[in-house]
Parts: sequence; structure tokens; C-alpha cells
Amino acid sequence: MPVICISSSNKSVGKTTILSGIVHESIKRGLKTFVGKLDNSKIVTHDELSEILNNKENLTELSQSEIVFVEINNISDDEQIKFLNQNDAKIIFVENDVENLKNLKNIYEERLIGFIVNGVWKYQKNVLIQDVSNRELSKEILAVLDQDRFFMSNTIENVSKSLTTKKIIGEYNLNKIIENYLIGGFILDWGPEYFSSKENVALIVRGDRPDLQLSAIQSETIAVIIATTNITPVEYVIHEAKRLKIPILIIEENTEEAIEKLSDSIDSFKFDHNDKILHSNQILNKNLNFDSLFETLLSPLTK
Repeated sequence: MPVICISSSNKSVGKTTILSGIVHESIKRGLKTFVGKLDNSKIVTHDELSEILNNKENLTELSQSEIVFVEINNISDDEQIKFLNQNDAKIIFVENDVENLKNLKNIYEERLIGFIVNGVWKYQKNVLIQDVSNRELSKEILAVLDQDRFFMSNTIENVSKSLTTKKIIGEYNLNKIIENYLIGGFILDWGPEYFSSKENVALIVRGDRPDLQLSAIQSETIAVIIATTNITPVEYVIHEAKRLKIPILIIEENTEEAIEKLSDSIDSFKFDHNDKILHSNQILNKNLNFDSLFETLLSPLTK
């Protein structure tokens, strides 16, 4: 069985995100797949990813797998090469710049499958691609991926924990991802049109503004209403929210305080939701050739 390692020369560049998208693709292709990580030079189960992968039909034990994916963190090049040689493994590097790529290519030689450059600002993408070409690394670049804020999102439940939530009316869909926040205030546009401008929306609004709350509900994109200043919305707003299974968080903070706390919470986001795995897989499908990649992954290493 081929062993494929996902590593990086830096921290917090999206290894787990990229790994999850590739693993999901492997499962979709019907391969008996094991996803693990390296712990004291041994392959162990990647519990975090295994727990949130919804499609577990082809997620198997190490001994029963047809392909093994291993996330590697915080070990030296020498240790990585030793592990690769011991397991006849190949490696993909996830990087956020191109300064170290040629050096890594020279170190890992035939064990290197290639690089995924992740988290690139759109305005920098063309410059980076040209830079890669100048460094004679075009063949080794599997994909160049834009920054994507979806991975910084939190669930409704996590949002409620970031605030001083006094009560939740209608505990529906608390595991739903919140991608955007809109503030209910002085709005020049027609309410439903304004609130439907984004998907997966949390409305932050004073609890005593039924006009804005109903406009938001009518937009059909609101996932949760965050009612500030510890004010419970009126009964007909609660009725409409319950009818559409939109939870209402009654919080102690005012609108400005809520925004500040939610802004701080973005820094503490985790890769903890199957929707993020699906989103990663979609992005990879758009930016790299999975048919070619899996042909490489499943082929024996030629020495």
C-alpha cells in the first residue's frame, strides 16, 4: 500500500485542510483509505479528521487500507527523510511562499510528489506563478490556492460560546457553519435584499427591532439571529424563526461589543466540520488534476 505524507516547512499553512480534501477524494474514488499522523516516528490514527469525516464507508484501519495518508508536523528534514525511506513513502509539501521550494526539491528528490502553495492573495497569484516559473519549479507545483475565509468560519454553537449567551430560543441546526455577519441597523437598501446579499449569515441586531428581524427572516439566508442587549424579540418574530428553524441567541452584549468579541473569535477557529472538508475538496478539484495526482499516488516509486 502506498504511504503519502503531507508536510510543510512552516506552521499554520493549511496541511490538515489540504489533507482532508485529498482524503475525501480518495474515499469518493472507492479506495480503502487510512488517515493518520506521525507520533514518535509511528503512524497513528488522525482522530480529529476521522471524527468529522461523514463518509466513513471506505475509511479503514491501517492494516486493511489500500492507501495511507499521514500528516507530519514539527520534525526535521532528516527525520522526515528517514521515515520516508523506512516506509517507501512519498511526500507533498503545503507551503505559503516559494522561497524554500527549490531547496526542498533538492532535499527530497524522487520522494517529492510536489507542492501545493496555499493561502495566496488573489492579487499576488500571477506574480507568484511567474516567480515559480523563473525558479524552474512549474512541474512540481500541483496547485496554487487562493486565501479562503470559509475555513475561518465557526458553527452557531461556537458563536454562542464566544458571547455571553443568556438563552437560545429554538436549538436548531447549531452545528451549521456561519460564514458571514450582517448588522441590523440603518439600512438604505430594501431589507430582504440586503440580508440576502450573503450566504450562511448571522444577523446581529437589537432584540427590540422586529422590523429588521422579519426582513432578515424573509431573506431565507439567515442561519441565526443574535439578539443583543439581553432583549428577547417579540412573539411573532419568534414564531417565524421557529417555523423556519432559525435559532435566536439572546446575548448580554450590545451590538458593538458582540462584533468585537466575534472578531476576536475568528483567530481561534478550528478545522472541525465536515463542510470544511467538502469545501477543501471542491477547491482542490477546481485547481489540480486529481486523476493525474492519484495515478502518481498509487504508482510505485521508481528508484
